[in-house]
Amino acid sequence: MEPLTFAIMVFFLSMLFSMIGLGGAIVYVPIFYWSGFDLLSAIPMGLLLNTATSASAALTYLRKKLVELRVAMPFLIISMMAAPVGAYCTSLVPVGILLGIFSIIMVLVGTQMLIPEKKVFSGGRKEHIYSLPLILTSGFVVGFAGGLLGIGGGSLVMPLLIYLGYEIKKSAATSGLIVLFTSLAGLIAHLGSWQPDMPLVIYVTIAALLGAQVGSYLMHTRMEPETLRKMVGLVLWIMALRMLGGLI
Repeated sequence: MEPLTFAIMVFFLSMLFSMIGLGGAIVYVPIFYWSGFDLLSAIPMGLLLNTATSASAALTYLRKKLVELRVAMPFLIISMMAAPVGAYCTSLVPVGILLGIFSIIMVLVGTQMLIPEKKVFSGGRKEHIYSLPLILTSGFVVGFAGGLLGIGGGSLVMPLLIYLGYEIKKSAATSGLIVLFTSLAGLIAHLGSWQPDMPLVIYVTIAALLGAQVGSYLMHTRMEPETLRKMVGLVLWIMALRMLGGLI
């Protein structure tokens, strides 16, 4: 696949995932893997694009004061500490097991996207609950998974914030900031073993930055995220089934 084709695809994926607080690596990594990259190269590519997408979107969300910093700061600190541990474990786990874990996560996240929050999180509580032990535990899990699999962890952050009582736009914005730092920590941990194709990296990074700017603007000003959530959920289910089919 040509770099320009990758860039166009990344632009639209970045636009979509920035609207719901996910960096998109849960899709980027399988796409690069299916395109001929080995998994240990696809993972840092996914983390790089996660970082670019989340950084671009976070600028908009911080300006609009949508980020809940009281939650984001302890979460991202512990997750950045856990990411190198997960990255170290990547080389110790067989590729088939990593792909199987990816498939399971994609099914779970896709299901979460398809089911309205009110049916999952006991009625959409209105109070803002601050549970530091819950935030730190979740941060460690997200950081470890981000380093191991090349995913930013927004799929765990979003339901946690909704459970704590934050509405979906604030949850997406806060998740986006957290994903930025978990992805960056995971990327740094993988740099030692990565030999990037620099022209491709430049194309797709620019595409991710631009797509996230468009997506974050649309989410804040015009978009009702619920329809988009369902579209993303369906795409994740389709990709997970394809990946499982390749493993069987």
